[in-house]
Amino acid sequence: MRSCGREFLTVVTTAGFMLAAGALSWSVSAQEFPNRPIRVIVPFAPGSAADTTTRFLGIRLADRVKQPVVVENRPGASAVIGANALRQATPDGYTIGNLASALVAQPFLVKNFPFDIRKDFSPISLMYSGPMVLTVAQGFPARTMSELIAYARSNPGKLFVGSIGNGSATHLAAELLKQMTGTAISNVPFKDSLEMHRAVAGGDVSFSFDSYASPKALIEGGRLRAVGVTSRERLASLPAIPAISETVPGFELESWTGLAAPAGTPADAHARLTAELRAIMQTAEWKQLMANNGVESGGGTPEDFTRRIAFDFEKFGRVLQAAGLKPES
Repeated sequence: MRSCGREFLTVVTTAGFMLAAGALSWSVSAQEFPNRPIRVIVPFAPGSAADTTTRFLGIRLADRVKQPVVVENRPGASAVIGANALRQATPDGYTIGNLASALVAQPFLVKNFPFDIRKDFSPISLMYSGPMVLTVAQGFPARTMSELIAYARSNPGKLFVGSIGNGSATHLAAELLKQMTGTAISNVPFKDSLEMHRAVAGGDVSFSFDSYASPKALIEGGRLRAVGVTSRERLASLPAIPAISETVPGFELESWTGLAAPAGTPADAHARLTAELRAIMQTAEWKQLMANNGVESGGGTPEDFTRRIAFDFEKFGRVLQAAGLKPES
């Protein structure tokens, strides 16, 4: 009996030691993340609003986690190329990237779309959201929204609006304007926002929509002129620019950019990244940058971002279907 007691005690002690060792191992493993560089995929060109703001976050994230953060630009196809690269990345926490509002519209425009934004990613946080500005070249004959609409009606089919791809927020804003004003305006897609704004400034296309940060330098340099903003009311940061809704009642559209990881990313890695990035987005420095760019700071929870994606998937789908646009190969 004594021998059995000793054997039982030995088994219990050994089992307890193994459980404790396992828990310690898990704890150390969790604390070790990250222990190598983190890659951030930006589905837009260098110098775009998403690129500059993501690099801002990347520099500060590197300081907080004591590991390099490398930004990789993968522009094209209205952010689909970069987002698909993110979807296909190993879900280990070492690759994250941008999701943009353009991606909720693409399934309504492209047959056999490669992913479902609602299921194939693990949202981290919305970075920012906000209206776009409508810009024209300094020499464009219309100087106000009412003049632009009148010009479009008197020159049917002769106005061209630039976009950064079919289904992008820049394209959706143009489609919404066409629907609500009954004008015939042709969409001209460009590879990226910089190329698009240069085309507007050069007179190759009539106007374009984009987040204020992208054409800001050209506006301040006198090559572009802002005619209206897509928010319901004027922006406090841009009080001189009228809301398009002042001329077209009910017109309103926002674009957004956020961060996500591939679906299946380990919970501990996802939680660490979320906590660090949301902390950066609560700083006064970040909020001032967002105000300067004419957008509203994000920094909400993964659940908040997930709900925003689902809501806009339905909303943008209705706009595209009303425009009569159908999926193409």
